[in-house]
Formats: sequence, structure tokens, C-alpha cells
Amino acid sequence: MYKIKEVILDMERDIQISFLRKHGLEYEIDIDYAVLIYDRHEVIATASIANNVMKCFAVHQDYNGQNVTGFMFKHLTDYLREKGVTHYFVFTSPENEEIFKSFNMTRIVLTMNTVLLEGGDEIVKVLTDLKNEYKVSDQKKACVIINANPMTNGHLYLIEQAASKSKELLVFVVSEDLSSFPYEVRFKIIKEATKHLSNVTVLPSLSYLVSRISFPKYFLKEDALIKDEQALLDVLIYKEYYSKIFNIHKRYVGTEPYSPYTSKYNDVLKQYLGNKVEVIERKTHNLTPISASLIRKLIKRNHIMKIQEYVPEATFDFLMSKDGQSLIKKIQESELGRH
Repeated sequence: MYKIKEVILDMERDIQISFLRKHGLEYEIDIDYAVLIYDRHEVIATASIANNVMKCFAVHQDYNGQNVTGFMFKHLTDYLREKGVTHYFVFTSPENEEIFKSFNMTRIVLTMNTVLLEGGDEIVKVLTDLKNEYKVSDQKKACVIINANPMTNGHLYLIEQAASKSKELLVFVVSEDLSSFPYEVRFKIIKEATKHLSNVTVLPSLSYLVSRISFPKYFLKEDALIKDEQALLDVLIYKEYYSKIFNIHKRYVGTEPYSPYTSKYNDVLKQYLGNKVEVIERKTHNLTPISASLIRKLIKRNHIMKIQEYVPEATFDFLMSKDGQSLIKKIQESELGRH
């Protein structure tokens, strides 16, 4: 019987990294749980989890066909269930799709390089439940998808422009909690800042859009390919599910002068959505494009009152609150990230 060992020590992590590289894979820094599989004293396989995403599956070729992947998959799903997680995802290459389908995983999207599968709830049911929860109509509508870390006058301008062009506008707030401003805070600020727009509904993006499941770079080798693949997966999930279930016929995005990746993402959107995506020029202040990263830099430098020029009242009111002051301190004590 194979022996399973959690990767805890640096030495064990080095063994995993080396094993992955021998199999053409790269270790992912967001991994929060990983295992090595031993046959006696030899490492024969490894697998990892980042949040609820299973990835970095690798099996020594001599053990192909011996259900080692199934052994690891069961262990990882048991681990997730112990943590109360019953909805999970797997990234793999297309040639491995049938293996994971045999574990009752369901395909979400497929590209030339990637297949994304999920277990537990299925995307159609999850999004239909979300639609019903927020009482979203069946009428044709538009959408905006934003992270807003934090919400700026640029975000508000994009939403107001989109709302003025639409009978009904959905604002999906990125649910992934990897930003300086927590999801709950971002959601409340956006909802408060847009309450004057009667045709706007603010709702969460859930696990599918702009999330950790959209970053399958562990088995991709070239940086350019990684960026294309990340953008494509996210766009396909939006096109195949969100646009159909919510009856979205137009998606609005802002120009991105600072991030080459976001610019590339917009290009992929236009390629796959055609005239169903519209790019709106980013709002400026004193000839400078407004960005959330600028606000975080001002927070870092303790120029708090200066922020008022760039953000809606809802954002500034939060920053002045007790919770906002705590978050300001936390940001000032940490390194700034892109998101």
C-alpha cells in the first residue's frame, strides 16, 4: 500500500518542486496543502490544493494505470470535506479529462491546453440559484465585472456609463478574497456607491470569474501562453455560462493604461465576444487615469485626505470608519500588491 505524507518541511517542499519539474510542471506559490506519495522510500506522485482548487498532479510513469491519481484525489476530497468544502475544482491537461470524469467531476470549459472540471455543485445550478436569489430578470441586460480594491471614481464612472446605455445592468463584484480590501467591504462600498442607479443590481461573481480557478499556470511553460490561457479560460466561462444564464448581451470594460495583462484580457474579450463587449475610456483626474493602485499607494504614504479627490463618498466614509482605520494600518504595514 502506498504511503501518503503531507508536505510540511522545506526539505519536503524541495522534493515536491524537483518531482514536479521532472514532470514538466511548476510549483505554485499559492499552494496551501500538498502531499507526496511514497512506495516504500521512493516518491512516486504528488498533488496539491490552493483554496478549493486541486492542481499539480504528477505521477511517475512507472505507476501509470495503478490508480495513484485516484488515491490522491480521494485523499484531497476527504481533506476538503473535513474543512467543510464540498465544491472544488481540478485543472489538468485535456488528455487527463477522462480520468477525472471517472471521479464524478464535470467539465466546465476546455481549451487546447487546459480542461477545468468541478465537483460537488455544478455551475449551471450555482448561477441559476444566484440569479433567483438576487431576483434578476430574464430580460436582455448588460454587465460590468470589477474587483474595486478599493472602488474609485473610475469604477463609478464605468458603472454610470454602462447603466446609462442599458435598461438593466449587473455589477459582478469579484468574490475572491485576495485583495487588500476584503470582499465584504468591497461589496458594501459598491452597493452604497451605486444606490442612486435604479437599474443596477450588485451581486457576487462567485468562484468562477477572476478567481484562483482562472490561473492554471502550473502545467504551462511559456509566460505568453500562460497569459493567453488565463484570459481565455475566464472569457469562456463568462461566455458559456454567465452571459447565457443571466441573458447578458453587452459587457462593459474600462481601458487599462497600466496593466499589460488586463489590456490583453480586454483583447481576448473583444476577440471572443465581438460587438458584445464595449470598452469605455478610463476616467482621469488632473490628466491622470484613476486607478485603485493609486489609492493604495496614497494609503501607504498616509495621504488619506488626498484620496477624497479620487473615490466615491462610500469609499472615503469607509476609510474614515473604525474598520477603515484598521485596514489603513494593515495596508501601511504590508507590501503593496497589484490587486
